[in-house]
Amino acid sequence: MTTRHSIQLILVIYFNNVVTQHGGEAINCGKGFYLGTNRTCVDDNECGENEAESSALCGTNTECHNTIGSFYCTCKKGYASESGETNFTTMIHCRDINECETDPCGSNATCTNKFGEFECTCNEGFITTNGERSFTDKTVTQCRDIDECETDPCGSNATCTNSVGDFECTCNEGFVSTTGERTFTDKTITQCQDIDECETDLCGSNATCTNMIGSFSCTCSEGFVSIPGGGPFGNKNVKQLCIADMCKDAVGTCGPNADCSMTMEQAICSCRTGFTSTTGESTFTDKAKTQCKDKDECQDTVAACGHNASCNNTMGGFNCTCDEGFASSIEGSNRAINCQDLMLLRPRSSSLQDIDVFTNQYFSSLSKIEDRHSEMFRKLVSNFLEQMEKHTLALANTLGHEEMKNLSTNGFDVNMQAIRNSTIPKGGRTKLSTSRNSMDISWNNVAGNEKFDVAAAALISYKELDSLMKDNQLDSGEKLELISEVVTAAVTNKVKENPYDPVILTFENKKHSNKKVKCVYWDSSVAAWSIQGCSLRDSNVTVTVCSCTHLSSFAVLMALHDIGEIHSFNLYVITTVGIILSLVCLFISILTFILCRSIKSVRTTIHTHLCVSLFLAEFLFLVGISRTENKTSCAIIAGLLHYLFLACFSWMLLEGIQLYLMVVKVFNANSMRLRYMCLFGYGFPLLVVTISAAVYSEGYGTDRYCWLSLKSGFLWAFIAPVCVIILVNAGFFILTVWRLVNKFSSLNPDMSELKKVRAFTFTAIAQLCLLGCTWIFGMLHFQENTIVMAYVFTVINSLQGAFIFILHCLFNKQVRDEYSKAFIRVCQMKKASKYSEFSTFSTQGLKSTNETGM
Repeated sequence: MTTRHSIQLILVIYFNNVVTQHGGEAINCGKGFYLGTNRTCVDDNECGENEAESSALCGTNTECHNTIGSFYCTCKKGYASESGETNFTTMIHCRDINECETDPCGSNATCTNKFGEFECTCNEGFITTNGERSFTDKTVTQCRDIDECETDPCGSNATCTNSVGDFECTCNEGFVSTTGERTFTDKTITQCQDIDECETDLCGSNATCTNMIGSFSCTCSEGFVSIPGGGPFGNKNVKQLCIADMCKDAVGTCGPNADCSMTMEQAICSCRTGFTSTTGESTFTDKAKTQCKDKDECQDTVAACGHNASCNNTMGGFNCTCDEGFASSIEGSNRAINCQDLMLLRPRSSSLQDIDVFTNQYFSSLSKIEDRHSEMFRKLVSNFLEQMEKHTLALANTLGHEEMKNLSTNGFDVNMQAIRNSTIPKGGRTKLSTSRNSMDISWNNVAGNEKFDVAAAALISYKELDSLMKDNQLDSGEKLELISEVVTAAVTNKVKENPYDPVILTFENKKHSNKKVKCVYWDSSVAAWSIQGCSLRDSNVTVTVCSCTHLSSFAVLMALHDIGEIHSFNLYVITTVGIILSLVCLFISILTFILCRSIKSVRTTIHTHLCVSLFLAEFLFLVGISRTENKTSCAIIAGLLHYLFLACFSWMLLEGIQLYLMVVKVFNANSMRLRYMCLFGYGFPLLVVTISAAVYSEGYGTDRYCWLSLKSGFLWAFIAPVCVIILVNAGFFILTVWRLVNKFSSLNPDMSELKKVRAFTFTAIAQLCLLGCTWIFGMLHFQENTIVMAYVFTVINSLQGAFIFILHCLFNKQVRDEYSKAFIRVCQMKKASKYSEFSTFSTQGLKSTNETGM
């Protein structure tokens, strides 16, 4: 038998049924299969083609599932077999499952079982959360309570009260249900109707009852009054009676200036406010024995009006007025008032309304002061002008870029404008005008700095201030007659000085004068009119044109009083130029003391710390002394200046001690240790500043400068330590000079006396400046006639850094030698650099020639 004609027998197993094939064709199919037309075995669908055939095979309420070569039966959803089987192949009848036995609906719902299924419906008073009528899955849908009260189920004059699954209605007070029931739920059957309370005697005798919807009212008959209460009544829970009204004629019953009230039994009399009974009783019943007389409240002025006020008694009352120099927001009758010192009076805020209230209070108080030449009056005017400038600028700072606003009140007119973000408008100037006056000013004068967030200018014209100040005079004593309104020209730039670009003010003359016209400004430092810094440009019958500039100075550090404007520009220029020069010299000196090793010693260490302290102090003074815009930052600047200048004096004292040890105690010259020097040089100033700030923190920063206040003598927190250090240094200076005289006398005998005197004088003056003794010139500037001391102080002390550089650097041979060496090294480096470049170029050219053979 060959492979080609061999008979192939293949055994195939399908679900435990064997099919025999011969030559690729089926001979007999197993159970669950039948032989198809192409002689292949095809799966037999035992379940049939319809539900009837399926039920005939499996039973009622079943489902038949055909499989390959077989089938199985299951009960329909909602049905179960009696045996509990889920899959079966014999005919079984499935019975209905009662799902409601397992509470599938949750609370507030009713379950209804059906053949093969169930459904849940919400109980009465509840509704499904999804709005459907019924549901089958309680995890998705629940029954929530219906608030029947939202649909007004009770009708009018009733109150609805909702409860879980239900509600109830109750009639409002004064109403009763038509069925007599206390509560009800069906308004179509039961309503609330009004109770006629007047059917019962609720008002009593001598009264008339008036029924109203839901209530009633009782009114006493003519000549009677209700007790208690005194008027119509209608509260049935409070018993009231109508009795004869004896207070109808109050004067006849109680007499004049008395109030009458009724009780159950009689009329009670009491004196009105401002009166007291002749017997001292608070109440009385017999006017023949007791009367009401005027009470004199002004016997105790403080109790009646408060402090700093005067009391004026009137019939039945009193009037209070504040004393001169004091003001109150309220002045009037029968009440104590708070009279505040005008010097402490401030607007509540920078709003126009609060500034206007402040102005009215101030003008009213100033008008009551009889002596307009008094120092108190002039200081009050200064305070008023300063506060108006400060708060008006705060209001102007709220404006947008180039926004201009005109405001007017009964007391003043103001025109203001602001610019922002360091942007100067085209033209560089602005003109502000009120009804009678105008101001032409440069924006550079307004801003002050190249960079700014906001810069504002304001022109304030006061409508009544000129009449209040008409009796004042110039600071020189010359009588003054004002012919225009008083104005304030306010700018955000605290350093208002610019003599090269003055402010132009134009005034409308309120009256014409044949006398010589002058332009004046109010100098707050002396509280008087002054012509300094102001000049007349033009004047005619209608207008006057003025040009004004004002400046400040470095001399404010030691001045025991405010420096006037008369010498401000000169002192300002001296201060600025001197400090800038000193800062440069101090910087060079610090580098010299640090880098020059040949001069390293205790002296150069002290020099270094002194220069650093003085450099920081003068730099902070230059950039921060006028930064008064923010009170907190100004106080911090003042505290730092206090600390740094005291540190300068501390190191100056160490300079004096070291000089004494070098010249007098030669053998102890190097006994000072750095840690102890730093402890004193920086610790002593810190101690003084800490104590000063703890005792009087308000003393740091003023309205004009970021320095110590002159009030309460707080400036002595700086001057007192300075005086002590100056006195000690003066002692060291005298001893040092005395020893130097002996040393000069023992020098080369061939040196002429003139040279010795010249050398001695120069050394003494230089050392005097170094040790800070020249600060005494600042303390000698007590009055205006000592202004020369301010000049001497400003010149010498602003150049102190330059003096240190000259004395310890330029006049020191070792330092000069180091400077020469450094200069020579720099020159040699430049020459070497040039030579190196030339050599490199030549070598490269030679190499190129050798390589190319040219």
